[in-house]
Amino acid sequence: MSDLAKKLSHVYWIGGSPCAGKTSVARMLKEKYGFIYYKADDEHPAHVERSTEEQHPNMNRSRHLTWGEYWSARFSTVPVPRQVEESIGFYEEQFSMVVEDLLALPDTSPVLVEGSVVLPKKVAPLLADPNRAIWLFPTPDFQVKHYSQREWIHHILKLTEDPDLAFQGWMEKEMGFARSVRESVKKYGFESIQVDDSKSLKENFDAVRTHFDLH
Repeated sequence: MSDLAKKLSHVYWIGGSPCAGKTSVARMLKEKYGFIYYKADDEHPAHVERSTEEQHPNMNRSRHLTWGEYWSARFSTVPVPRQVEESIGFYEEQFSMVVEDLLALPDTSPVLVEGSVVLPKKVAPLLADPNRAIWLFPTPDFQVKHYSQREWIHHILKLTEDPDLAFQGWMEKEMGFARSVRESVKKYGFESIQVDDSKSLKENFDAVRTHFDLH
């Protein structure tokens, strides 16, 4: 085990793609077990501000665009596979900042890290126990249904020239991201949960805490 893995042996990881209920499950775990909850999405603005063109080209590129410019430009000029590649590149760059943040937290309590930034390739060298990490992926239908119910999504879409086209492209990018990360999860032999309307949030929560051996 590496020194870094030893230093982070108190950390649990929940990754996957958006609209899989990662945040809801993480909040339930925090409430029941007293985790220090590190929600990576909340650190996104600060991490982008810390990014440099040399070390974080994907992150740094995004800091100069408005939401409208980002989505309109990307869906008219950038193929989905390239968008997925850039998203993964963004998270790979951000992951180093996440690790820096975790090392600055007290190690006297278990820490739960949640977000799409939790990539198998990055997490694998840090795990003393593979049961400390799990990934949640929504089915395409579940993703579209629940994405469309998020009010803030529609505020962003209004900034684009064609909201319907932007939303369609957004979903295609997220589905592509899910496929790519799921393949990586399988490659590393990690555990994942498919999220759809056939299981309740409570059932997914129970599956995660069982995987983490928290009973």
